[in-house]
Amino acid sequence: MSRLLKVETLTKEAFSPFGYLLCPNPGIPPFKNTPPVFTDRMPFEVDEGQSEFVYALLDRKEFTFSNLERHLKMTQGFFMMTGGPAIITVAPATDPHAPESLPPLDSVRAFLWERDMCFVLHRGVWHGRILPLEPKFAYILATRKETSDESIAPLYDGDVQIRELGETFELQL
Repeated sequence: MSRLLKVETLTKEAFSPFGYLLCPNPGIPPFKNTPPVFTDRMPFEVDEGQSEFVYALLDRKEFTFSNLERHLKMTQGFFMMTGGPAIITVAPATDPHAPESLPPLDSVRAFLWERDMCFVLHRGVWHGRILPLEPKFAYILATRKETSDESIAPLYDGDVQIRELGETFELQL
């Protein structure tokens, strides 16, 4: 079975249930006025391990997905490098003590991630793979080393919890 999901504009307000959005803030005074000028900021947290930055490469794929993943031991930051924009998919965090507690299917959302934006996901927020609009795409992932190691050979019961949704989502721009 397939479900159509419309891609939304990525704004701080729309994204706030899922994480922090770092982007230009026209009309908002900077909090540091001397060069470099600081206009926005967001937190990044890691428990029980070492933080790292990973340079990640993606090829364009079909705009569909049928699973989500979450991480409970950290927030994750995403910083676009080349090939944007891209679609990101998210759903609210569920009970961290119940590995099989999935978000309701009608709570899944998709956003268009533009080149001048970065974001950090809250702990436990469900998210899908990044779906670039261009043929090639690169980003930097701020993450936890142990989580990266798990995602190479997923344990599915550690910090990388990947779950099938039982339905395929087709994204509409």
